[in-house]
Amino acid sequence: MTVHKPPGARELIANLADYADLPAGPQRIAIGCAGGRHRASGLTEILARELRDRGHQVEVEHLHVHLPRVLKPAST
Repeated sequence: MTVHKPPGARELIANLADYADLPAGPQRIAIGCAGGRHRASGLTEILARELRDRGHQVEVEHLHVHLPRVLKPAST
């Protein structure tokens, strides 16, 4: 599955970019997800590209991208 194809992903990126364009827009935007498939990392890069295209200075920091892609269930 491509990151931008889940329902609502494109709308989320557009809404966050519009929000950042406001005069009192955010200084930081954080995106997270559960499930270990790194969708948040992909969406963050897409949002960063959109914001740069709109003239914003963007710094991206991935906190958990070094973790395995698919989380394994805990042993019981």
